Amino acid sequence: MNGTHLVALAGFLLLLALAAGRAALERRGRGGALFGAAGRAEVLFVALLLLTLVALGATQIFLRNFFNSGLLWADPLMRHIVLWLGACGAALASARVRHISVDALTRVLPARSRPGRRVIVYSATAIAAYLLAISTVRLVIDEREFGEIAFLGVHTWVAQLILPAAFVLITYRTLLGIFLAREPAETAEEL
Repeated sequence: MNGTHLVALAGFLLLLALAAGRAALERRGRGGALFGAAGRAEVLFVALLLLTLVALGATQIFLRNFFNSGLLWADPLMRHIVLWLGACGAALASARVRHISVDALTRVLPARSRPGRRVIVYSATAIAAYLLAISTVRLVIDEREFGEIAFLGVHTWVAQLILPAAFVLITYRTLLGIFLAREPAETAEEL
């Protein structure tokens, strides 16, 4: 095992420890105000991103229709805002256990086996999300070496930093779901 693998393993173990610590705090009824405020800030950030995207799009349409021009930097910025919205939306969905899931085990296993199934499915999800986080870190590093500018002097790699951050958040929240025994908002029986 080389140094890179050890760092990746240490990162995953750190996320596991953080999730266990937060779960312990929540079971004791502590930290609710802090975690609630962080959740509201995340929702506000996503709303601001969406508002910015709509405002920029409307501005571009107006400028193109009435002045036959537009803001050169607006289209690349809007593409990156869409990337940020998707990544932040996925992270937000994982906080509410409303992310996309294909769980064939729910339909074939009896209800009493749900806790074990949850641990297996959530563990696999956390590992997959963490592997994606590692891959997107490599993507950002490669983009940094290329030095390409995305818009207004902002490097492409800076705009892509949301990807590893979102996958790390998804990993953390999935691990937290194991410790807090969170189930998806809609189960197979409710559909």
